[in-house]
Amino acid sequence: MPPRLSVSFRSRWRDAAPDCPALPSPLPETAEEAASAPAAAASIAPAERLRPRRPWRRLLYIQQDYPDDYVDDTFLRELQKNANVRMYDYSTVVLQTTVVTQHLSSIMVFIAVFINLYCGAMTGSTLLWCSSAATVLGFGAWDMLRLVQQTPVQRTARLGLIKGAVLFALLLFGLSPILRTLTEDTSSDTIWAMTVIFFCVNLAFHDYSTGNLTNIRFPGSVSLNAAVLASVLLASQLDSNLSVFAFLSFALQWFALFPIFRRHLKRVSPAASVATTVALALVAAALFMHISRAVAMLHVLGALFITFGCPLWLIWVQRYKNELHGPWDEARPIVHRYFH
Repeated sequence: MPPRLSVSFRSRWRDAAPDCPALPSPLPETAEEAASAPAAAASIAPAERLRPRRPWRRLLYIQQDYPDDYVDDTFLRELQKNANVRMYDYSTVVLQTTVVTQHLSSIMVFIAVFINLYCGAMTGSTLLWCSSAATVLGFGAWDMLRLVQQTPVQRTARLGLIKGAVLFALLLFGLSPILRTLTEDTSSDTIWAMTVIFFCVNLAFHDYSTGNLTNIRFPGSVSLNAAVLASVLLASQLDSNLSVFAFLSFALQWFALFPIFRRHLKRVSPAASVATTVALALVAAALFMHISRAVAMLHVLGALFITFGCPLWLIWVQRYKNELHGPWDEARPIVHRYFH
C-alpha cells in the first residue's frame, strides 16, 4: 500500500492514539458538514430569543426591548388636523377691518389739516375752535352712549377730567414758543422722513381691540407716543405760537381721545362704527382732493382694499392652513382651580 501524501493532524492523532476521545473541530471537515452548520446553529438557539417581547409602553424611565425611536401602530391615531383653526365669515372679517380703515383715514385727515395749516389755507384760531367744538360734541355723544348702556355718569370724575384738560392746555400754551423753535437746526427733509416713520409706528402699534375703554396700555402707548412725536415735529414747522398750540391740542384730541370714542362706539353700535368709517374715508379724500388728487385716489383704493380685499384674501389662504397636533406635542398640565 503506497504511503499517503497528505495526512491531516487529526488523522495522525487518531492513528497514534486510537483510544483517546476525538478533539472538537472548530472547522467542518467536509462540504456536507459546512452546509449543515447554520441549520444546526438555528436548532440550538437560546431560549431567550424565543421569549416574546413585552408590549411597548410610552415611558422613558424604564428599560424596554425596543429602540428609543420606536413607535407602535397606534401612534397616528391621536393625530388631529386643524383642531383649533377658526373658520372666518366674510362679513364678520369686513366689520373687523373697519377699525384699521378708521385709523388710517384719521392719520390722513391729520396730515391734511397740517398741510392746510402750513400753507395758510387754515388759521390756528379756526382749528382751535373747531377742535374744541368737536371735543365738546364728542363728550356729549359719550354721555349718550353711556346712558344707552345704563351706565351712571360720575360727575366727580368728569370734573376732574375737565380740570386736568384745562391745566394741560395752559401748560401746552406756555410751551408753544419752545416747541415752535425745537427743530430750527434740522433740515426739513429729515423732519418729513422722521414724521413718516413715526406715523408708520403709530399705525403698526395702534390698539385695534374694543376692550380698552378707560386707559392706554401697551402697545397702544407706543402708538400714542409715536403720534405725539410726529405732531411735535410737524408743529415745529409752523410759523406762529397760536398755530403750534392749536395743532398740538388737536393732535392730542385726535390720537388720544378719539380712538377711545371709536372703540366705545363700535362696541355699542356696529352700524354707527361703519358709518364713522365711511365718513372718515370721505373726509380724508375730500381734504386731499385739492392738495393731491393722486394721494386722494390712492387713499380711497387703499381703504377699499383693506376693507374688502384683505378679508377675501384671508379667507382664500385659510384653505391652505394645515395645523397638526399629536402625541409629539409637549404635555400641557391641567391646573384645577378651586374658588371658595
